[in-house]
Amino acid sequence: MWVCGECGRKFARNKQSHSCIQNDPEDLFIGKGDLIRNVYNVLISRVKEFGEIEVFAVKWNLTIRRLTTFLSIMVEKNHLTLVFISLEPIEEFPVYQNHQRSAKRFSNVMKIESVDEIDEQLIRWLKEAWELAG
Repeated sequence: MWVCGECGRKFARNKQSHSCIQNDPEDLFIGKGDLIRNVYNVLISRVKEFGEIEVFAVKWNLTIRRLTTFLSIMVEKNHLTLVFISLEPIEEFPVYQNHQRSAKRFSNVMKIESVDEIDEQLIRWLKEAWELAG
């Protein structure tokens, strides 16, 4: 475990490349509307049920970490774009894109527009991602 001497963030890899600039998470919701804010609140409350997490607001997104990052959330005007990790690429709807990030990890991308889309399948995927990050 490496801790950045400037910002205090913890990383699994020594001297992990990152930005020390931390923003206020609220800034990402300016001009986005109450609906998207509510979707985020419901999603993050479900994720917190897994156990301890850290939320960092960087310039373009919210980074959700356990020991490592397992979820990134981009706050858009009408939706949230989620990027979460898995051992295998998830090739089923609503995941529309995935990338191999390392020999044993994939990133999966999807969008959610309403609280109704925070279903048990999504929660299972995010719980598996959280477990991988521990």
